[in-house]
Amino acid sequence: MDSSKLLDLPAQASLALVSLGVEHGYGLARHFESTSEVGEVLTLSRPVVYRSLKTLEASGFVTATETTGGRGQLKRLLRCTPRGEQYAAEWMGAPVTHIRDMRSALLLKLVISDLYGLDVTRLIERQRATLRPIVDALLAEGNRDAVSLWRREQARSALRFLDEVQGVDREPRTELQNDAITISARNQLRAVVTSVKHGDILSSVHLELEPGQNLTATITREATDALQLAPGSTVTALFKATDVMVARR
Repeated sequence: MDSSKLLDLPAQASLALVSLGVEHGYGLARHFESTSEVGEVLTLSRPVVYRSLKTLEASGFVTATETTGGRGQLKRLLRCTPRGEQYAAEWMGAPVTHIRDMRSALLLKLVISDLYGLDVTRLIERQRATLRPIVDALLAEGNRDAVSLWRREQARSALRFLDEVQGVDREPRTELQNDAITISARNQLRAVVTSVKHGDILSSVHLELEPGQNLTATITREATDALQLAPGSTVTALFKATDVMVARR
């Protein structure tokens, strides 16, 4: 069996860090402390980190050479083998295949890339291409059980997260935002989606203008999915009516 298939997430992340220049076990362990950037995603104790290094050595991905520090103490200098370098590069550039792994494996890759100034454009594009058919299949389901609803909301939020990381603005444009599009409705209010309830054809989108000021919009379910509306989405509510009533307390 290929030993690379036996690597768990701690070993994969450790190998990536060694390939990017981490030279000592104690330095590697510090990356996984709860107060570090990497540790916010994956917190590991020192014994777990050292166990991962032993796995990497046994698999032929990392070599450890004993050296003497400035105060005469023994230190183990970590280096990636060519095989380890290749594995680390492939892992860092590979998208995850399950939405549940975005919080762990994908986020680790993004954090490590940010620490070392690596471009994640290609990774995000590959991740979006991998998730798109999964998301489309989930959104096409008609199941109304709690698990199905949760999975659909996760799918929508996963795509929005990728857009945020890449800096892509996919919100609907109005006259106020883009001069190329003119909308006749002059009554436009910014709002935040608080909940979405789907029917077979129509969806009820509940909006909050400010605390205590709520609106409900009924639009097609197809439009709800196309706009990727979910709790927390920022939208513009457009009003077109012949009568506008005003009340005062």
